[in-house]
Amino acid sequence: MPKSEATEKHGFSRSEPVGWGEESAFSMQRLAQAPALFEQFLYGLVLVERDGRVLYLNRKARQLLTPGRRAQGKEWRCCDLICDRVGPVLGGGCMSERVAGSGAQLPEVRIDIDSEGGRLQTAAWVSGSRIAADGERLLFHLRPGSPGDRRRRTPPEWSSQVCPTQRFELQIVTLGRFSVEGAEGPLSGEWVEQRPGQLLKYLVGERRRVVPSDKIAEAMWPGAGPEEARNRLRYYVHALRERLEPDRGWRSPSRFIVARRGGYMLDTSQVWVDADEFEREAKAGLAATDQNLWRPAASHLAAALSLYQDGFLAEDPYSEWAIAERERLQELAGSVLRAKMRIQAELGNLDAVVSHARRLAELEPFDTDIQKLFFEVCLRQGRRSEAFRRYSALRKRMLANFGHEPDFDLAGLVAPADG
Repeated sequence: MPKSEATEKHGFSRSEPVGWGEESAFSMQRLAQAPALFEQFLYGLVLVERDGRVLYLNRKARQLLTPGRRAQGKEWRCCDLICDRVGPVLGGGCMSERVAGSGAQLPEVRIDIDSEGGRLQTAAWVSGSRIAADGERLLFHLRPGSPGDRRRRTPPEWSSQVCPTQRFELQIVTLGRFSVEGAEGPLSGEWVEQRPGQLLKYLVGERRRVVPSDKIAEAMWPGAGPEEARNRLRYYVHALRERLEPDRGWRSPSRFIVARRGGYMLDTSQVWVDADEFEREAKAGLAATDQNLWRPAASHLAAALSLYQDGFLAEDPYSEWAIAERERLQELAGSVLRAKMRIQAELGNLDAVVSHARRLAELEPFDTDIQKLFFEVCLRQGRRSEAFRRYSALRKRMLANFGHEPDFDLAGLVAPADG
């Protein structure tokens, strides 16, 4: 087939595809030779050189990977669009190099995609494979996903960073609307808001350690006598196990709610908890920030913030047993936002700095130092109207809750741009 003008422009060469099967060899060869065919596919396609240079993105790929960005005239590399986003899931590194070097197809994994301002926009499922025997041409395939979908977020088998046999049969979301998902789908129902669900939330808050039965009983039923509380606990532990493991055999040990040394614990080796992944991503991002490694830091911090949709078990604001964990994770989220502000300031992206400062101020509505920082950033960017509106709201909050106004006023915050 004669080369098209697009083929000449992008320098595509004839190559033998591998790993796609003989029946698809001809179509993949034509795809590599004629970029116009990319636009006929329903999903995103990205053709990449082994060195990471992006040869071609079809329209669907541009819509998914470059929301809010100016793509015209930009020479993209795979790490700009894909690798940095997949990195938090698979352990880092250039995905193109790994696929080209191993010859294995990248298992489909979900990535979060944010705009230049740092706000989560959407998500996509991505996989990749070689289309040239020498690994010099790679093709990434993308299909739209949902940011709230946490399936297959664990590292796939080919990643050397984790145990290849690790598979979580239970997934629990705590940083947003509380939800539980098993291997067959969501485990929803009235039980989540009732005693079995409350017991599960308590054990999630105390995860990774055995909690004595008496302590659980006292937290769940503070007004009951010791014997009655212990009987209730045994009953609701059984009810919870039935909800989480409906196919568990009679007297078979539970995989999730484990009895040990006179107490119970949630076995996190068998359970994925979003708060734990948030903490892993946050600490990795903060460590990279301390070393001025902006690219990996930005990837890990973005992954952490995409998980932190709300406070830990925010639906139970008055449960005393959840307060300590909620405050610990909220403090970590604040550190993540400060690190994101530092990175964006280094890059000169002050609009993103304002966005992160705003979210930080919303996270700590009564912390006057954080509120003051937000107002200073707004003034530095000339956002005086926003600063005035939010300062007025802060004054009302402080008066209503503490009986006094903030210990600073906007007139005393002079931004450098104002001289």
